[in-house]
Amino acid sequence: RGAAAARRGGGGGEGAAPAPAGEVEEVAEPEVDADGKPVRVFHEVDIPERPPLSEEELAAVRASIEERERISAAYEAGEAATRAAAAEAEAVEKARAVVASKGAGWKVSPADFERILSAARSSAAGKAEAAEAATAAMLDELLAAAGGSLLVRALVPDTKVLRERAIRAGAAAMAAAAAAGKAEATLAALESVLDAPPSDAAVAERVATGVLSSVSRLAGSLQAASLLRFLGRARALFGGESAAVGMEAALAVSALLRPAICGGVMAEDAEPLSLLRESLAAVKAASSAAEARAAAGGVGAAVGSLGAAAIGAHGVLQALSEALDSKSKEAAHAREAATLSYGALARALRHGFEPYGVPALPKLIRLLADKDKKVADAATVAAEAMIEGLSTLSVKAVVGALYEGMGVVGGGGRVRIECLKLAGMLATQAPGTMGPCLPECIPLVIECLNDSNAKVQTAAEEALPVLCSCVQNAEVASTLRDFIIDALKKPDKTFDCVEEVLMTTFCNPMDGTSLAFMMPIIIRGIKDANYELVKKATVCASNLCALIKDSSDIAPFVPLLLPLLEKNVEHSSPNIREATQTARERLLEGAGDLVDPAKRGTAVGACVRDSLAAAVPSLPEPVATYLSHTCAALLEERLGGVVRVQNFRHAVPRAPTRLHTVVTRRSVLNRAVVTTVALRTIATTHHNSQLMRRMMRVLRRTTVPA
Repeated sequence: RGAAAARRGGGGGEGAAPAPAGEVEEVAEPEVDADGKPVRVFHEVDIPERPPLSEEELAAVRASIEERERISAAYEAGEAATRAAAAEAEAVEKARAVVASKGAGWKVSPADFERILSAARSSAAGKAEAAEAATAAMLDELLAAAGGSLLVRALVPDTKVLRERAIRAGAAAMAAAAAAGKAEATLAALESVLDAPPSDAAVAERVATGVLSSVSRLAGSLQAASLLRFLGRARALFGGESAAVGMEAALAVSALLRPAICGGVMAEDAEPLSLLRESLAAVKAASSAAEARAAAGGVGAAVGSLGAAAIGAHGVLQALSEALDSKSKEAAHAREAATLSYGALARALRHGFEPYGVPALPKLIRLLADKDKKVADAATVAAEAMIEGLSTLSVKAVVGALYEGMGVVGGGGRVRIECLKLAGMLATQAPGTMGPCLPECIPLVIECLNDSNAKVQTAAEEALPVLCSCVQNAEVASTLRDFIIDALKKPDKTFDCVEEVLMTTFCNPMDGTSLAFMMPIIIRGIKDANYELVKKATVCASNLCALIKDSSDIAPFVPLLLPLLEKNVEHSSPNIREATQTARERLLEGAGDLVDPAKRGTAVGACVRDSLAAAVPSLPEPVATYLSHTCAALLEERLGGVVRVQNFRHAVPRAPTRLHTVVTRRSVLNRAVVTTVALRTIATTHHNSQLMRRMMRVLRRTTVPA
């Protein structure tokens, strides 16, 4: 009403007198531009400055924010637990159906399966009486008749759900054995199963790996004589026909010897160190595939027992590098043994090997194209082992090596195929961390889709749906998923995909992961010769730019999209020119106060590395580098997106805790020194100085205490 009154000749505002009855009210015509379009008039409005909040009011605001965030986090955790419980129940029902369908002659009856489920729950959800009784009965059965016990029989069928529950039940039985002082007898029973494997090789492998997994649960409850006896038996398995059994044996040895060394049951410089030295010598002298597997298993078992500090103390990586560079015909399998050793170390140490494994991954990727097939096969095994045990904070540090491998042309396409599989593994294990890396990944996947090698094309087609699981936007992840994947595979489907996007109502913001899938299609449409497709793709780009939730999400696409829009501003079609002008404005508006996230992480990492070098001069350089990029990733993950008070309360203490945990494995250092030197003041302040101005204003308003 006020706007209408403002245009009346008699004044304006709500208090203006109405026109007398019978008279025609004159209304001023709106101002128009040269094209006849109405001109938007903006009026300045004085908004009074709000007085600053008092300390009590600030405390109340912070408490309210924290309470809302706590409720939100609790809700998300509850939803995740509900989904996990539903998935578990579904898997159990499927397993029940499988067991019931096999009949009475199968290894496991329905009643046996219920006993396994009951025992498995005791290791995961308290010590209910029924679960304890089931576990005790299964342990007694194992001690009385090891080979015919239910725990061993359940390992025979090739049924994943049954096997997983049987291993959980075995873990509960091993815990009960250790608590009851029956660890020695239990180990002897399990060894008897290993000494009498089934005749079928596949069945023997399933039984042996399951039994060895159970053996590792007896750690800390065995005497030195039993440990030495098992070590001798395991060393015979390192180089056996089954690589899976050999690796599981190495893991069992490291799991058993590590607490024995810490507890003084076994000397560090005795059998473990002897095993390491002998295995490193065997790596350089390996002349067969079996010897290569045995040497690699020995290296993994020994270093897993001694800890990550043994890598530098005993020159492990130097010895492996020398073996990789070896050209000796007498040691034809030395390079294979050295490559397999990287995988064994990754499995034995898991996150503890990352300071050394992450820098070694590019070398393993290059070995995928080695002329010696056995070395290339070993590199595949080692790379998969490294990716399987990778922490989410190290994902961004390894994707560069995978992207480099995706760009390798020739060699039968093996490097591209394996790197596509490894990228899919990262997407499955860490979708939240892998997602922001996809703007660089998807164009490479598209290149692989256009590869002349049919196997590479198939690998890329299989990788796309897995990578798409990282998408957070609900519309892209569900409604548009099939259209997008189809358009990425087949360029002639671009028009259909763009039309579907334009017809979709988006109720959620657009994240960088979603843009990684959408932008290649839109850019292809803008480059097309079809004017109708160019216009629709441009409108689509404009709409998506208006939906982004953070300027860093659009950052990777500005150098690709902006030149195309600048060019089309002078397009011959007026419709395209108009759509392009709007898209360009929205793109620049979305980019806004842009700070390169990579620059922020690099600056914070350098800050951490320099601080550690000053505080702990003896810290190995690979460890310092690893800590710098993982701590930067931790702060970026927790603080780089939406600025929340609760994030700062949780993330800032986690970074010095991480430093303390990793550093104290390699040197004696007071926690207070690490905390003071590291991130509570230096790195966090440095990180915040790299944030966008909008986020910095939020921080100043909330005044989060250090």
